[in-house]
Order: sequence, then structure tokens, then C-alpha cells
Amino acid sequence: MCVLGWMNNASASYSQLNHVVASLNLHVRNQAIEERFGPAGSSLVRRLLEEATGQLLQGRAVETPLFEHFPGGVFLQDGSVVSLPNALSTSWRGSGGRPGTGESGVRIQARWEMRGGGLHGLWMQDARSSQRQGPAFEEPYPEGSLRIVDTAYLAYADMRAASQSRRFWITGVKADMLFADQQGRLWNLTEWLRNLPADEQVVEVWVRAGKREQVPVRLIARRLPNEVIQRRKQRAKREVERRPRSKGVQRCGRRPKRGAGPQPRKRAGTRHKTSASKQRQVEWLLVLTNVESQVLSAEQVVALMRLRGPIELLWKLWKQEGKIDTWRSSKPQRILTELYAKLLGLLLEHWVTLQGCWSDPRRSLVKARQVIQWTVSWLVLAIRGEVAWEVVLSGMCSSMGSNCWTDKRQHPPSTFQQLDDPKLCGS
Repeated sequence: MCVLGWMNNASASYSQLNHVVASLNLHVRNQAIEERFGPAGSSLVRRLLEEATGQLLQGRAVETPLFEHFPGGVFLQDGSVVSLPNALSTSWRGSGGRPGTGESGVRIQARWEMRGGGLHGLWMQDARSSQRQGPAFEEPYPEGSLRIVDTAYLAYADMRAASQSRRFWITGVKADMLFADQQGRLWNLTEWLRNLPADEQVVEVWVRAGKREQVPVRLIARRLPNEVIQRRKQRAKREVERRPRSKGVQRCGRRPKRGAGPQPRKRAGTRHKTSASKQRQVEWLLVLTNVESQVLSAEQVVALMRLRGPIELLWKLWKQEGKIDTWRSSKPQRILTELYAKLLGLLLEHWVTLQGCWSDPRRSLVKARQVIQWTVSWLVLAIRGEVAWEVVLSGMCSSMGSNCWTDKRQHPPSTFQQLDDPKLCGS
């Protein structure tokens, strides 16, 4: 009920969940459903989720020449934090904040292999725990693999250890990075960029990163087009709205009473702050890697760095469409059960997507989810034994294979376009 109900409608009410129960020939009242959202129910769904995340499903491998250099796989890893009611602090400890807030929260991390699409892990830990702690960080990467992660996942010691064990990585550059050039001179990144020739478009050099660590890394700097630079400058100075880290309880269909007369909505705005060193680097796309230039050119490294986008879109999809951070109840155990059930449903959706359209580089996860939402009722028929599972899954995959892809675009080019033609990167 929970998994299929929230797969079909992430904001489903008790009545809508009851429709799923009734379609399975079980007739109960809404109150009976509500009473089952307790510690036993949340514990059961959590164990099911843990069992499911231990299963590795892969789709048909994507035929991308850039991936062929890494037989161990091409991995993305990232996470997101979901804030929970303070009453759940004994289950998941939050990251803190103002008194009475942030006492409970969960950090969810995923490791995504891009050739076959498999999720090699969906780990949950306390929100106060660092990204560099727990099983998500300790799980080793295969030999000959490439990981594409942000700077929070790679310390200088990790870079050195990975290079010594033939495990490759691509990451961004911290604005305050210090490094030594081949002559032994110590530079900060901003000063080094300022000294580059004005007509230099692409620079790649091997340097020793860190004032003390001196880790050999390949630094790639690519000058961006003027229109991209202008967009970056505007984004650096933009006015942003203060939003809560989690949406929390949805008040569906309810609006607060308003007084007489016009009352414009007030928003707490604040100026987006960007460090001075980062502002001086907006003209450049900066990447660090330990992959030799004989294996990947500078353009190919930058193209692979674009793969950071899909995993960020995955979390955006799970939050905006899957609504893992919103719920229609204020009862703690109901909220916990809903979080686990939605994650389990999203994992099932991902498995079907792997079989339905993963082998097409143009695939759209948003459109694939729309197909699954439309065909959830087919799964009910399979559970009841009225239609064979093979027929149901074949029909779902056939629906995905017809139109679940993104179109080509010029500004900016899609990720699959840049992987196919690395020269498009930065346009």
C-alpha cells in the first residue's frame, strides 16, 4: 500500500492509499490504516529498504567511448539531507541549529555507476555525520574505476591513496587551493590564473597540490565564453530567498486566513555571498584529476566532469517529484514510514528505468517516472496474479522506450551531447 500508493501519488492521502488496499481485495477503514503507522511499521519498511538497497541491478551498458578506459566503472557519488521532526532524534540525530530545531535529520547518500546505471549503495546515516564518515565513504571503489565527485569527498590523502592503487578520480578545485609548480614555486590559484597569458584558452599542467601534502595532480583550466562568464557573475550576485532545509508537513488544500485589504507576501531575502577569490575565478572552468593526458584529453576530462549534473538531477527529482522531504502528517512514526516507503518506491522506479531506457544516452529520468506513475496500477494486477509479471514489466519498458528521452539543445548542450562531442563543453 505505502510503496505503490506513494509511487503513484507522492502526496497521497489516507483515502487514496485506501484505494490501493481496496484494489488488492482488502477492505478497511482509513482509521485502521492510520493506526498501523507505528514503530513496528516503520521498522518493517526500513528493513525492506535495507534489503532492497543490498541488491544490485544493472541495465544494458551505455556505449560511450569515454567510459571504455575504465573497466572498473564510472561512478558518481553524492547525498542529501532530509530534516525530520525533533521527536525522531532517537532514531536519526540532526545537525543542530537554533534551539528546538534541527534535532533530527537523516543524510542519504547514493553511489551511481554510469555505464550500467546501477545504484551500488543507498546509505542512511545521522544528518550530523560528515560525508566522509560511515559506510558510504568506507565502501571501496573497484580497481580501474573512475569516480567523479565534489571536493568534499576527496582530501589530499585520498587523492594520493587512489593514485597508488590505480583508482582514478575527477573533482573540482577549491578556491583557496595552494600548489607548487614544476619549478617548486608555491602558488595560490587566483594568483596563478592572473599570470596566465590573456590569449590562453586551455591550460593543463601537473602540479603538487597542498602546501604540506604535495600530491601530484593534473590541473586543467579552461577559459569560458563571455556569455557564460556573464551568467556566472549574475549568479554570484543574485538575491536569494531563505528557505528551510526541508519542506516538512504539507498542508494540502489549507490556506491561512488573511486579514482585510492587500497583504503582499513577505520573503526573507539575503544577498548571495561569494568569496573574493571565487569571484576572480568565474572566467575559468577548473578541474583536478589523476588521469594521464594519454588516456583523456583536457576536453574529455571536462566532458566527464559534466556527469556531476545527472546525480544532482536525481536528488532534485526525488525531492520535487518523489517528495521524500514532505508529508501530509505530523505524526513522527508515520513520517518515518513514509520516508522509507518513498525511498523504496523510488528505488523500484530506478530498477524499471534501467531495463526500460537506460541504454539510450538521451534518457530522461523525469519522463521515465511519468511512465511508471501511469502504469503503477499494472503492478497491482501482477500482485493479484491476474497478469504475469513478465507481461507487466515488458509493457512498462516498452512505454519507456518510445519517448523517454531529452532533445538536443544548443545553449547549453545536454550532457549526452557533450559526452559524444567533448568540444561542446563550456558552450
